[in-house]
Amino acid sequence: MGFLALLPALLGALGPILQKVLPDEGQRLQVQLELQKALIEQQDDLGRAMAEVMKADAGSESPLARNARPITVLWALAMITWVGVVAPMLGLQVEVVAALKGVPAELWSLLTVGIGAYMLARLVDKIVPQVLGPKG
Repeated sequence: MGFLALLPALLGALGPILQKVLPDEGQRLQVQLELQKALIEQQDDLGRAMAEVMKADAGSESPLARNARPITVLWALAMITWVGVVAPMLGLQVEVVAALKGVPAELWSLLTVGIGAYMLARLVDKIVPQVLGPKG
């Protein structure tokens, strides 16, 4: 629930603004509660949409769509295991960490953006037609 973890900070940051706009404490609390409710509902909607995308990927006829997410997860687990378990056991932790520090930030950004773009594309591909309904 990543976004919900930011909710207290967000509401805290909005507090002074709401105080200026809505001097009445009752109104201000009502607006904060409504905002909190809307953010929680949005998070729930996003979770359901992501679940639909995952189900669609798993049932896809395309081997790439069906396996992209599991391959990415396995790769990430393998990297975590290598860096956190195997390399220290072999006495290679310093070298591995140094090698990871040598990877250009742009490459990490490319990886992050690539995975994010894939997830967004799958979301749009599978969810937007459901939201818009059948053509015709």
